[in-house]
Amino acid sequence: MNIGITGTGVVASIGNDTQTFWDQLLEGQSGRNKIRGFDVSEHRNQFGCEIDDIPTSHFFDHEMKQMGRATNIVMPALEEAWQDANLTLEDFQQYKVGVCVGTTMGEIEPLEKALRHEKDNPMMGGPHAIIHNMEQLISLQGPKWTFTNACAAGNFAIARCMEALQSGHADIMIALGVDAMSWVAFTGFSSLRAMSNDHCSPFQQDRKGLLLGEGAGVLILEREDHYRKRKVKSKAHVLGYGFNCDAHHITQPDPNAKGAVRAMREALAMANVSPEQIQYVSAHGTGTMANDRMESKAIQHLLEGSQHQIAMSSIKGHIGHTLGAASAIEAIMCTKALETGLFPQTANLKKVDEQCQCDEIQFIQQPMRCESDVVLSNAYAFGGINSSIVLSTSSNTDG
Repeated sequence: MNIGITGTGVVASIGNDTQTFWDQLLEGQSGRNKIRGFDVSEHRNQFGCEIDDIPTSHFFDHEMKQMGRATNIVMPALEEAWQDANLTLEDFQQYKVGVCVGTTMGEIEPLEKALRHEKDNPMMGGPHAIIHNMEQLISLQGPKWTFTNACAAGNFAIARCMEALQSGHADIMIALGVDAMSWVAFTGFSSLRAMSNDHCSPFQQDRKGLLLGEGAGVLILEREDHYRKRKVKSKAHVLGYGFNCDAHHITQPDPNAKGAVRAMREALAMANVSPEQIQYVSAHGTGTMANDRMESKAIQHLLEGSQHQIAMSSIKGHIGHTLGAASAIEAIMCTKALETGLFPQTANLKKVDEQCQCDEIQFIQQPMRCESDVVLSNAYAFGGINSSIVLSTSSNTDG
């Protein structure tokens, strides 16, 4: 059963809508700036990719003032996505619409206020607060899930939406990933010594680590028969997914990349796609030594014995690591790439790490045109979680 993406919405440090975000990516813009939302004077790294001006809601401006930063980030992206899909608020009453939220911290603001002993705080906090807040604003008749699979949560949300549609439990599903910049996350990554005190430079020889970002990515998913009945077109299709947990280490990925390879192969098998049909991979590409080298090795193993070469890039040098939002935003990036035939570069990449270089990968250093109708998007998370999804311009492929 074919599942199409009929609408997208993005709020990120380089753009508060999908088209602006996409244009800024291709122009090589970065959202990097000194952190302004909280005190970082005692941190070695003081930079991240914050959103300068969170856009106001066109429908719920008054109500949003009572909600936390993560909800304020995601609702404008949701509004863009449902309008992009030619849906109205009335359609949320007519159709069985469900939602899957992918996040790491959820609505973290109330917790942080409690840590600062600010007692007068009526906001609901935690991962489930995103759906709770959404239900105060719009009618959701379908299934609702929250995934806290850290940096792979967006891919998990997309896959669960796909399953809900295929089973007939929903007419339309909203897949979203969201995380706001927070002192808790910033301090945690700082304590792991995983952050760069300069730029984020995935796969670069002298890279120093990741930068945290914030944002939201929202995708409207529908069965082909449903969006055709509504007389709308799909932008791309989700063909398959693969997930596993190798539990190698609480934070470090398995250097042998066994779980990452399995996730990619399972996604391709479900999509009925061979590795040789993949022209582009959206890399997880955090800018840490361990992650970048593991992912490069995984692509080598995937194409072992083949003469095929895959183009690959990471957008985390542009928008930072947006945690639970990352793979949702990256799925939207892949959708735009499939629509336009253009594939974005990896920011700050001048000399590829010798341990990442291989014949199987062409690292994109400038935006490039690529005649591809099938792409793969990878996302990995702490605890050994590996995820891959396959997207295509068409609803059917021949493996």
